[in-house]
Amino acid sequence: MLAGWKHRLRTFPRYMLLLVAFTTLIGAIPVLALGLFSYYTAASDVEHKMRESSMQVLLQTQMRVEQVMKTLELTAMQYANSPQVTSALNGPIDVTDFVRIRNLYTGLYNLQTLSGIKEGYLISNEHNWAISFASVTPLSEFPLRRQLELYAKHPNNLFWDIAPLPEEDDGGEAPARPQTIRMVYKLPILPFTQQPKGFLVIEMMKSQFRTLLEADSGKSGDMFVLNREGEDFLNASESRGSSSLSINARIAEAIQASGETSGYFHDKVNDRRMVFTYRGSGYNGWIYVSAVPLQTVTEQTGKIAVATAVVCTVIFAVIGMLGLIISRHMYSPIKRLSEMTKAISIGETGGRDEFSSLEERFRMLFSTGQELKQQMQGQFTQLNEFLMLKLFAGQLSESDFAYRSQLYGFPSGWRRLAVLTLQIDTLHETRYREHDKELLLFAVHNIVSELIPQDSRFSPVLLDQSQVTLIASELEDEAELKTQLYRTAEQMQAKVHEYLQVRVSIGISKPFSKPTEAIRGYNEGLDALKSRIHLGTGIILHYGDVETERGGFASAAFAQLKSAEDQLVKALRSDDPGKALEMFDRYMMMIAEGGAGANEYPVLMMQLISRLYQIVQEKGGLVHQVLGDPGSYKQLMKRNTPEDIAEAFKRDLLTPIIGFLNRQAESQYGSIVERMVKQIEERYDRDISLEGCAEALNFHPVYLSRVFKKEMGVTFSDYLAEYRMNIAKEWLETTTMRLSEVAEKLNYSNTTAFIRIFRKVVGMTPGQYRERYHNN
Repeated sequence: MLAGWKHRLRTFPRYMLLLVAFTTLIGAIPVLALGLFSYYTAASDVEHKMRESSMQVLLQTQMRVEQVMKTLELTAMQYANSPQVTSALNGPIDVTDFVRIRNLYTGLYNLQTLSGIKEGYLISNEHNWAISFASVTPLSEFPLRRQLELYAKHPNNLFWDIAPLPEEDDGGEAPARPQTIRMVYKLPILPFTQQPKGFLVIEMMKSQFRTLLEADSGKSGDMFVLNREGEDFLNASESRGSSSLSINARIAEAIQASGETSGYFHDKVNDRRMVFTYRGSGYNGWIYVSAVPLQTVTEQTGKIAVATAVVCTVIFAVIGMLGLIISRHMYSPIKRLSEMTKAISIGETGGRDEFSSLEERFRMLFSTGQELKQQMQGQFTQLNEFLMLKLFAGQLSESDFAYRSQLYGFPSGWRRLAVLTLQIDTLHETRYREHDKELLLFAVHNIVSELIPQDSRFSPVLLDQSQVTLIASELEDEAELKTQLYRTAEQMQAKVHEYLQVRVSIGISKPFSKPTEAIRGYNEGLDALKSRIHLGTGIILHYGDVETERGGFASAAFAQLKSAEDQLVKALRSDDPGKALEMFDRYMMMIAEGGAGANEYPVLMMQLISRLYQIVQEKGGLVHQVLGDPGSYKQLMKRNTPEDIAEAFKRDLLTPIIGFLNRQAESQYGSIVERMVKQIEERYDRDISLEGCAEALNFHPVYLSRVFKKEMGVTFSDYLAEYRMNIAKEWLETTTMRLSEVAEKLNYSNTTAFIRIFRKVVGMTPGQYRERYHNN
């Protein structure tokens, strides 16, 4: 039987065998490649979907946790800024102040309505009291005294202490790991100081955060949170395995080294392969991590591998059968030609024939033509935009543009033209920043290019801060053309908001017939966009509908505006420049109510910027160092809407200036207090008073009193009395002077007054102090 098969193969046409083998191989390679590609693609998709799902769950968890934290911060800030808290921090609280204590309790207790809050404290450093959910205690008996000293030195006025110091154990044992996270507010919130008047401390149970994490753990494996150092601070146990700690540190180092806030990697934990997905939070620096066993992924990919193998086997068998059938049909004409030419004697041919040469030549020519076509297509769009830029710059004549328009395939047969000028209103309250504006304009450019048909527009271009499109229309009627342009602008505005979530305004020029008038149409669109000053953002306006520029400020309105500007400058120069933000809001409101025209806005803003620059220079600062490029005149005058102007002035101009003035004031306060302390040290044995220091230092006594109390924490008279009593204690310890002599040397009018002040400061009489010192 084997010999029979061998005989059949020998008698079977060789070319037929090659053809069958070739067709089968041609069909098998794609099947095998498709099978492998399908398997690896499906496996990769499964893992990608798993990672994507884990990342989405992490994002949801992060948003849930941060929402809880932000809600608490906002509620606590409202309470901390309430009149009863502000009033309470400025004075002592007596147990008889039932109404004040009840009001403070009520506000503090309202915070407890939020889930997970264990305890809250309102603390006054200056007046030595602390209020919790349960009691009012002196600060000296407050259990968190040591933590408050550390909190006062923290660089932020609002922060979260994720690893608070554990409370001491009376039994002498090691303190238990804290089960709370503290939110700390320094009071008052502004300005920043390392000697706050008080604190608002809210303790949340770590179990509340773990509950938020466990809500999604089943969806995406095990979930936990790390701090910037890679510590799993929410874990209830003291420590985890060494491999887990190593992975946590690796995640923290990856985020710090690369700067990327999310990622994933594989690793082995307790002999199990795991997929770790992590996401860093820009809000508080926490790192959310999801750990999923790799076995979960491989189970799905194993099923895919079996299904792919079965399908490929079936397809391979079908291809083999089809290859045999097709090969027979393909071989039949070759067989007939072979039979027909058996009797023909074919001589040997030398070299390649002409057809082969022509084939090579045409192939090379075709290849060269394709390369040239690809190069031209790559530069065609740039050439179109370059031509339009020259048109809007007024550098093309009518005939030159007509010739190039035909060459570049621009619209033809149009009757009327118009220019649509699009600008982004503001990026305030969006997910974008100012440095994203150029990319956004490029994206808008692409959207407009795809939205408007090529036969209805010339190549859109970007000019400065605008996206400009020259529209071609066959309409002659002005009303119909106006309606068509408005609808096109509406579509552009809607698509930009749909894809980019930014608000834009569009100015429409008057229709014109000659392409060289495009530069006038562009300027008309810009003039129409200036109406955003009055009409707000998100407008579509024809240049012909723009109202005539208003007459400007009346003299009375201008005088009031000038007064508001003077008050703003005065607030910045005072010792409380934070009021300047409120004055600026009033200034902007007066401009809006006064009816300032679009052309008056830049003039008024320029005047204000000049005065604010002058304040920085008067305080010895360099404008470019204090404000940087965002606060430059060029950047500030790019704003087009009142909201955008106000937001930019506050963020890039007023806030840096206020910070600079605060730093200058703090430096001045330190110098003044140092000179006052030196006066006390040199003149403690003479008649010295706050008024005398004020006269010597050339300041007002009230101002010196406020500065001394702010920097030293005590009044001038209390500091003088305490310094004199320290001198008196030294004399009582080292000399035998009588009390009358000590009182006289310290410039007290009589011994009784000296004894009274000594008892108030030291807690005992001078005689008792001397007797106790010598007995010891």
